[in-house]
Amino acid sequence: MVKILFSVCGIGLGHATRCHAIINEFLKHKNVELKVVSYGTGYKYLKEQGVDCQEISGYEYKGEFTFSALLSILDSIRDPTKLRRDYYEFLKVTEDFKPDIVLSDTEPNAFFYAYRRSIPNYILTNLISILNNYLLVPQRYITRDILMQQFMIDRLINFMKKRANRFYVPTFEQKVRYMENVVYTDIIVRKKPSEMPSQEELKQKLGIDRDFYYVSVGGAEIEKYLFYIFEKILPTFKDKYFIISSNNLTDKVIEKDNMKIIPFIPNALEYISLAKGIIAPAGHSTISEAVCFRKPILAIPVRNHIEQLTNAALLQKEGFGRPCYLDQKGVFETIKGCIEQFFAEEEQINVSLGSARANGFGAMQIVRDILSR
Repeated sequence: MVKILFSVCGIGLGHATRCHAIINEFLKHKNVELKVVSYGTGYKYLKEQGVDCQEISGYEYKGEFTFSALLSILDSIRDPTKLRRDYYEFLKVTEDFKPDIVLSDTEPNAFFYAYRRSIPNYILTNLISILNNYLLVPQRYITRDILMQQFMIDRLINFMKKRANRFYVPTFEQKVRYMENVVYTDIIVRKKPSEMPSQEELKQKLGIDRDFYYVSVGGAEIEKYLFYIFEKILPTFKDKYFIISSNNLTDKVIEKDNMKIIPFIPNALEYISLAKGIIAPAGHSTISEAVCFRKPILAIPVRNHIEQLTNAALLQKEGFGRPCYLDQKGVFETIKGCIEQFFAEEEQINVSLGSARANGFGAMQIVRDILSR
């Protein structure tokens, strides 16, 4: 029996959804005893999905329209005791488990826990892909905050390389750059297309009898402003129909002329599987599921957020979707224009998706690699 501690970043839903797929793969192996910990939105999601998960302390991005690395760093400096407090809280939850292996998805306490105890230390991260590709972002959006984030990520990865056993980088990139102790895997999705019910079964289950675009507000607090913009813009596209997951910004289903607003959609894959296309923040998990299901996506990155900006730029490079970069002003007009262009380019995006080598086997590849070592 191998005991595995899996620590999941709790910011937004993206980390939790991809880790849920890995958890399900681990549970297929009877020789694995798994302990899962998380916090924030990720913890809530995993508990709602029936995962045996314990809560730890962590962070959540705050504010609207922008992510400032500088402000986050200053917040940590102002409250250094929180770092220690979080680590000691982590120890209380995990110390009795005595794991043989530690796997963490962008969660630093687990990394330090494994390093200090000389436990095999495996890291699931997109940060290496970010470092390799952030210069794809248009120059005007590479701000001082972005350069600060790049600098901090570079320092962090170099620090971790000397102390971690292996990095797993799920990616939809068609060509990757070799790095020692880095394993690039297929993208991670909750379910692959072959594991989904038929289109007719899903239409009947969801009560859908027309073509539609799936619109997600995103799982993090910083992304919720999008709902209010979508609510005003989408009615102008009278020949299209939209189904919106509002991230609980409404408390009931709302039907309008060309849209249906649902408080929260826990199983977005059912809608992604049926949709003609997707409009959503530029989180890696959402983009991965869109690519796996061969759905064009308009990805709207949070301003000054290096990971989302890079995801969107890489998406455009591969031809699998379109980015929608935002400035401080004119957000409404920019998003409306991007949606118009997305619809105009939809056919060409579908052609590129037809040749994508991304099939959703990342979770299986990671679990097999860990258990074979």
